[in-house]
Amino acid sequence: MQETTVEELLDDFEFLDNWEDRYRYIIELGDELDDMPDELKTETNRVRGCVSNVWLFPRPGDKDPGHLGFFADSDSQIVRGLVSIVLLLCFGKTAKTIVDLDFENVFQKLDLQSHLSRSRSNGLTAMIARIRNIAQAHIEATQGI
Repeated sequence: MQETTVEELLDDFEFLDNWEDRYRYIIELGDELDDMPDELKTETNRVRGCVSNVWLFPRPGDKDPGHLGFFADSDSQIVRGLVSIVLLLCFGKTAKTIVDLDFENVFQKLDLQSHLSRSRSNGLTAMIARIRNIAQAHIEATQGI
């Protein structure tokens, strides 16, 4: 996965004229997710609150111990794309930055909430909460708290 800025993501969405094209783009983003090893797709790693199956597993970041990456996958194409957007926002960030990241503001700027079903919106909220919890646990573990 490559680092994409919020501005680049917003520009890509703005470039697309209608929501049919935006949904296709979201699905394409999901196709670019790194493969998640099947052995990590366990009940323990499943995100609760998502109607579709979503699995999330932390992995060390590439830069230093403070950075955090994720393996993630979903059995739904559109949800896999939403997962990809969330991970794009986290890519290359420290755990502290991830905890403080205003995901909701980005999704509001993308106008995603008004184009997602209530169940997908709830699932997205659950996924973000899980990522923040993992990042907070990572901070505490690396600081010996």
